Amino acid sequence: MTSENFPAGRAGTPSSRAIVLLEFDREVTAGDVLAEAARLGLGRPTYEDALYFGIEHAAAQLERPVVFLHEPWVGFFGRRDVVCLWTNAGRRELGLDGFDEAWRPGQRFAFVAAVPPDGAAR
Repeated sequence: MTSENFPAGRAGTPSSRAIVLLEFDREVTAGDVLAEAARLGLGRPTYEDALYFGIEHAAAQLERPVVFLHEPWVGFFGRRDVVCLWTNAGRRELGLDGFDEAWRPGQRFAFVAAVPPDGAAR
């Protein structure tokens, strides 16, 4: 991940957006997950949300992967990717995963909750 491909675009502090995790007990596509998030009134995250979430909730990715279905980044070979936080041999890792792939049960998907003007998450 480089600033050329993922330029900083959102100001704020790590706690300025409330993240909600969705999970499914079946294989899903990004379209399935996005439709459920929309039904629940949740917004799409940004890739910066993944970085802030990793800072604030470091242990979460050690439990199970957390996928951020932001607007996909299109790589050199046309593959659309999104940021994913996971663990590898007990180490926290950040990487890119295919937006158009099917997602296995057990992965969690991060979305942004609506936050009213008083700052309390709904």
